[in-house]
Amino acid sequence: MPVNRRKLGALLCALLATAAVASTAAASHRSTPGVTSKKVVIGGTFPLSEGPATGGASLYKTIPFAEQAYYAYVNAHGGVHHRKIDDIVLDDQYTPSETVQQTTKLVEQDHVFADVGSLGTAPNLSTWGYLNKHKVPQVLLATGDAYWGNCVHHACQGSTKPWTLGWQPDYPGEAKLYAKYILAHNKNAKIGVLYQNDAYGKNYLAGLKTGLGSHKNLIVDAEAYNAGDSAQVVGAHVFALKTHGADTFVIFATPGASIAALATLPAIGWSPVTLLNNVSANRIFMGLAAKNGAKLDGVISTTYVESQTVQANLPGMKLAKKIIHTYAPNLDQQFAAGDQNLVYGLAVGWTFVDALKHAGKNPTRKSLMHALRNMNEKNNPFIYPGMVVKTSKKRTFPMEQLIFIKWSGGNSGDWHHFGKVLNSGH
Repeated sequence: MPVNRRKLGALLCALLATAAVASTAAASHRSTPGVTSKKVVIGGTFPLSEGPATGGASLYKTIPFAEQAYYAYVNAHGGVHHRKIDDIVLDDQYTPSETVQQTTKLVEQDHVFADVGSLGTAPNLSTWGYLNKHKVPQVLLATGDAYWGNCVHHACQGSTKPWTLGWQPDYPGEAKLYAKYILAHNKNAKIGVLYQNDAYGKNYLAGLKTGLGSHKNLIVDAEAYNAGDSAQVVGAHVFALKTHGADTFVIFATPGASIAALATLPAIGWSPVTLLNNVSANRIFMGLAAKNGAKLDGVISTTYVESQTVQANLPGMKLAKKIIHTYAPNLDQQFAAGDQNLVYGLAVGWTFVDALKHAGKNPTRKSLMHALRNMNEKNNPFIYPGMVVKTSKKRTFPMEQLIFIKWSGGNSGDWHHFGKVLNSGH
C-alpha cells in the first residue's frame, strides 16, 4: 500500500508537537522544587516535643496534624489541579537552632515547594533570611508578629522579606484592642503585664503601649519571663505584679507560662481583671490551668476562628468535625474538648489550598506568592463569621479582625463571644 507522504508528514509534526509540550511541562515541574505532575511537596517546622526552652509550646502540635488532615481531605477529592499535597512536618522543639537545621533539610534535601505554617516567632526569625535569600515561600506562619507584614516593603535585618507572609491577626494589633478595652472600662486602671522576654512578648508589649497612648503610664509594672522558666519563676513574676498594686493583669505568654500565671492568682489571693492573649486562650489550655488551681470565670481574650464547642451547628464546624474524624480520628477527643488549634490548622490549610488553586495549573514559587499577596477569602468555612482573609500591595497582614471572648460557667465552662467584630489592622 503506497505511503501518503503528506499525511505521514502531518502525523510526524503532530507527534513532535505533542512531545514538545510534554517535555516543556516536565521541564516546568523539574524546574520548580516540590512540584511534579502528581504532587506538591510542602513542609514546616513545629514543636512536636518539649525542648530545653519550649515553654509548653508543644501544646501547639495539633496544628500541623489538622493541616495534614485538611490536605488529606482535599487529596481524597481530587487534589489541586490533579496534584496531591504532601506535607512534611519536622520537630524543632521551639528552638531556633533546631529550626535552622530542620528548615535547611526541608529545602535542600526534601526540596519542598514552600515552607507553610511553621510555628513561632524566634524560630521563624532564625530562618527568614535564608528562605528569602533562596526565594522559598515562608508563608501562613503560625505567629502573629508584626515582622511578617511590616518587612514586605521595608528592610528588616538588612533587607526586605517579600517571601515571608503571616496569616493570623498581628500581636500588636491584638494588644491595641486590649488597651482600648481597659481604657473603656477603667481609665484609672493599674496595669501589670507578664510577657515573654523575646520578640514575641515584646511585640505584644509594644502594641499595648501604643494602644494606651498618653495613658501608658497606667502600666505600673511589666515582668519579663524567659521561655522555659519554671512555674515557680513565672509565679514569682505574677506575685511581683500584685505587690506593685496592679488591679488589671495582662498576660502575653505562651501556654506553659500562661497556665502557670493563671494558676498562681488564687494561690496568692489576687483577683485582678485578667486579659489573656489569644494564642494561649485555647480551651484545652484553660482546662489545664483549672486542674492546677486556676479560677477561670471572667478571663477575657479574643478570637478569629469558629468554636467547635459553642458554635457546633455552624456548617464550618460540622465540616471540621467530619474531616478530623475521617482523616485524623486519633484527634476526635481533642476536637470534642475544644482544641482550637485544630480549627486553626484547618483554616490555614484552607487558605493554602485556595492560594495554590490561584497559583495556576503549573504553579511556581513566584505564582504562589502572587496568589497569596492577592487574596480575598470571604468563604473560609473555619474562620469567625463575617471575617475575611485579604491581602494586597498595601494590606500585608491577611487577617485584621478579632472579636472579644470571655470565660464563664466555672472551670468546666467555655469561652463566649461578646461585642462585635473589630478591626485589629493597621
